[in-house]
Amino acid sequence: MRRKDLTITQEATFALIDAKEYAVLCLTDPDGRAYGVPLDYVREGESLFFHGAKEGRKIDSMRANHWACAVIVGDTTIIPEKFGRKYESAIIEGPIELIDDPEQKRQVMTWVVKKRSSAYPEKGQTVIDRMLDRVLVYKMKMEIVSGKHGL
Repeated sequence: MRRKDLTITQEATFALIDAKEYAVLCLTDPDGRAYGVPLDYVREGESLFFHGAKEGRKIDSMRANHWACAVIVGDTTIIPEKFGRKYESAIIEGPIELIDDPEQKRQVMTWVVKKRSSAYPEKGQTVIDRMLDRVLVYKMKMEIVSGKHGL
């Protein structure tokens, strides 16, 4: 990070990652073009987990280049008199792998239900059962993590 004075602590960066719901997952597609896709995620330990379709540009990109970047933006406020904004953000980089093992997928999707729909665990398991064969899980190892704030 160029502006070291804007760095937030590792603890604050992980708190931001855990508090937010969406990241833009940045990939390079098979033709070498940049591709960013907004996805919900869950963090467990040193990895981010995403889930989605088994095919498409996103999957082709992950297969072509296993390195990914996820960008998470926290709360932002424009400060007109300072010609700037108050914000916090996290950038995570690391290898990403595709997981199609049913038990691993079930575990990750259960974490998602627990984080997003904790009041509906039984209904969540019904949805997981229905979707399990139709989705992949994308596991991104968090090798490089940085957090930044402004104003």
